[in-house]
Amino acid sequence: MDENTKEKLDSYLELLQEIRQKTDDSRVATVLLSEICKDRRMQEIRQEREANDNQPATEKQKRFMDDLGIKYPKNVTKQEASALIDEELGENGQ
Repeated sequence: MDENTKEKLDSYLELLQEIRQKTDDSRVATVLLSEICKDRRMQEIRQEREANDNQPATEKQKRFMDDLGIKYPKNVTKQEASALIDEELGENGQ
């Protein structure tokens, strides 16, 4: 097991113990820990997406915008390209 995984495991086990002390029920504590872990992962995913949104649009996005006849700035970002594509497809009822 790599060091990062060990650290996460220790962190989760510590959190589980804290929850158990507050609930006095191992099953409830396990369910609560699961929900907390899901929330943490969703936050990580949001942060990753936000970081990616500001990157330059992919060549695939640019080709698709070209195919749709969308005019876009030279330095269009992934997020901007996605919005332009969604808008165009929405206008055409697709």
